[in-house]
Amino acid sequence: MTLVMALVISSCFAIYSCEDTIPFRYKPYPPDSLATRQIPHAFFIVNGMVQDSLTQEHIPDLPIALRSEEAVLTNEEGEFSAHTVAFPTSQEFRLLINPYGENHNPMYAPETLYIHFILPTFQLSQDDILEYGSYFFGSTYTTVTKTLTPLVYE
Repeated sequence: MTLVMALVISSCFAIYSCEDTIPFRYKPYPPDSLATRQIPHAFFIVNGMVQDSLTQEHIPDLPIALRSEEAVLTNEEGEFSAHTVAFPTSQEFRLLINPYGENHNPMYAPETLYIHFILPTFQLSQDDILEYGSYFFGSTYTTVTKTLTPLVYE
C-alpha cells in the first residue's frame, strides 16, 4: 500500500514539475509584442534608392514592399527604408518595387528583387534589449539601388 501511494505521489510530482520545463509552452493567448516574444527574432532592414533610367532622377512616392509587410513610399530623393521581423539566421526576402495596388505608379512596371541576408551580422545595444526583450538579436542592414525604365505608351 505504501509503495502504491509513493508511486502516485511521485507521478503527480513528475507531471507538475515537467510542465515548467517544456520549452516554448505558452498560455493559450499570449500578447504578441516584440518585448514578450519567447522565440529569437531580429530586424532585417533594407535601405535603398530608386531612380529613372532615362533621366537619372529620383522617383518619389513609389511603393516598396518587403515580404508581406505594408508598403512604404520613397521620399523626394527616391530613398526608402523597409523592415521586417524574422528568425535571426540567413534569410531571403522578396522586395516588391512599385507593386500593383494603392499608390502604384503606371509609368513603371512592377519589379521583384530577392534580397539575401547570408550569415548576417546583427547590431545590438542595451536599449534594444530593454525595449524588445531578451530574445531580440538586433538589427541587420543591406542597401539596394534600383534603376527603373519608364514604360512607353503609344
